[in-house]
Amino acid sequence: MSDTRSESPTGPTPASRVAVLGAPGLCRTLVAGVVAAAADFEVVAEGDTDAGDLCRRADLALLDLNPQDEPATVVAALRAAAPDCAVVVLTNRPSARVLRLVLNLCVRGVVAKDVPPEEMLAQLRTVAQGRRAIDPLTAVAALDTVVNPLSEREREVAATAAKGLPSREIAAVLHLAPGTVRNHLSSLLRKTGGRNRWEAVQRAQEAGWI
Repeated sequence: MSDTRSESPTGPTPASRVAVLGAPGLCRTLVAGVVAAAADFEVVAEGDTDAGDLCRRADLALLDLNPQDEPATVVAALRAAAPDCAVVVLTNRPSARVLRLVLNLCVRGVVAKDVPPEEMLAQLRTVAQGRRAIDPLTAVAALDTVVNPLSEREREVAATAAKGLPSREIAAVLHLAPGTVRNHLSSLLRKTGGRNRWEAVQRAQEAGWI
């Protein structure tokens, strides 16, 4: 098999070292396999999304966020553990929230999981060259973003509800009457179309409203 690595005047260009982070299972194994099969990448570590220390010897971290992960928390911890490692996020459904993560937390790329393997590798190569790579689907999602319909108080209530607190505790935290909290939660359900508060909060998060 021929080696397709690019040549420089001093010899072959070193492969970019990649850490693949995500929940253990078939998806992480397949992603790592695709990356490792490319001549210009070397998978140097695999681990869960909280294993930021594994990225210290990697040039690039490919991060497949778990459903229960809070993206900002995970990315901030990873960058604190390995500040020189470029982060690329794999996402099921590109959203305005993910794009804001790119802009605010210095994530170098966002790639949708349903793109062909060669497209994912192309995006990784863009990042390895020092440029930012945003999947076209994510760019379209950003253009289609609806203006945030939640009031400032509704956003506060929704963000506090996202921590799993009942209405009375939300009221205590925000110094509101329980009835006021219930009214804001009802408004949140109406504006997001959620069937319950948990679904409403999730939809608000995915839309980047909180």
